[in-house]
Amino acid sequence: MTVRGIVVCLPDASLDDYVGVVEVLIQEGFTRFALPATAEALRDVTTIFGSRATFGALRVSSSTHVHLAADAGAAFVFSDVADSDVADAADERGVECFGSAMTPREVRGALQLSNGALLHPADVVGHAMAARLRELGLADRVIPLGGIGAYAAGEWFKAGAPAVGIDHTLLGDAFDGGSLSQLRERCTSFIALERRIVEERNSLT
Repeated sequence: MTVRGIVVCLPDASLDDYVGVVEVLIQEGFTRFALPATAEALRDVTTIFGSRATFGALRVSSSTHVHLAADAGAAFVFSDVADSDVADAADERGVECFGSAMTPREVRGALQLSNGALLHPADVVGHAMAARLRELGLADRVIPLGGIGAYAAGEWFKAGAPAVGIDHTLLGDAFDGGSLSQLRERCTSFIALERRIVEERNSLT
C-alpha cells in the first residue's frame, strides 16, 4: 500500500479555486490529495501539481469513474462502494482501490476486493473504532475519512491506520472565498501530526 500519511480530500471546484488552495497546501507540506472523480479540473490539477504531489480520486462508484480518474493521472481511488467491478477496473488500470466500509464485517468484505478499506464517514463511528479495528488486526489497511480533526487523526495513526483522509476540518471555508492565510494557520496542527507520525514510524524500521 503506497497511500500513506494525510490525504487532503477536496470538494468539486473550479480550476482557479483548486490552484489557489492546493498551492497553499503544498507550500505548507501536504503532498497527497484526492479530488472527486467527476471533477472537470482533475486532469488539469494533476498536470499542474503532479511533480510536487500525488493525486487520487474520491466519490468513485463505478468502473467508469475509475477509468476517468486513471486517465486524469490518479494514483488511487476512494470508492463509495465495495464493488468487484470498481476493484477490477482499478486493478486493470494499476491504481490502488479502497472500498467503502463502516463496520468490521464490511471492512473484511472490502479487503477481499480492494487494496484497503475506506471508512466513511468516520465521524459517525468516532475514533474509538480505530482501537477496535486494531484489536481485530484490520486497522493497518483502513483509511478513515470524514470530519476528522487533528486529535482523532492521531488516534487513527496510533491504531495503525496507514493514512487518514482530512476534509472540511482543515479546508474550512477555503473553497467559499475564505482566507488562505487562515487556511495556512489550520495546516499547522495537521502537518505537525504527520511529521511526528513519520518520525515514529521511521524509528521502528
